[in-house]
Amino acid sequence: MTRKIVLPIVLLAVTVLIAGEEQLNVRITVPADKSQVTEQPSIEGTVSDANVTVWVVVHPMETSGYWVQPSVNVTKKDGSWKVMIYVGRSGKVDVGKQFEIMAFANPKGSLKEGDMLENWPEAQAKSQVIEVTRR
Repeated sequence: MTRKIVLPIVLLAVTVLIAGEEQLNVRITVPADKSQVTEQPSIEGTVSDANVTVWVVVHPMETSGYWVQPSVNVTKKDGSWKVMIYVGRSGKVDVGKQFEIMAFANPKGSLKEGDMLENWPEAQAKSQVIEVTRR
């Protein structure tokens, strides 16, 4: 008799725990994909949990490097964030070149501004890839 009562309670508890876990989401909202951007554009986005760490990484499509940008402050309770990043080198040398931009929530391992990575970092959540052209 006890087994018949305990099993449904355990199944209900597991179901509630699984349903209560929300998937972490991060998204870039500005700029739009295929946009032209300045050397130091503002990047805006949202994250589903305002208490996580968010980093933005830029990949110049002509190279194999992935550049970690300044740290992002998620300051609003709604999970919105904004950060000024660097797209290419100073001056006109990278005008017309293409770059990919991606945001990462709770990256695995530590990141710091200016790090050059060999690939996109692993993270709990990744945004869509935004492709931009430097103007």
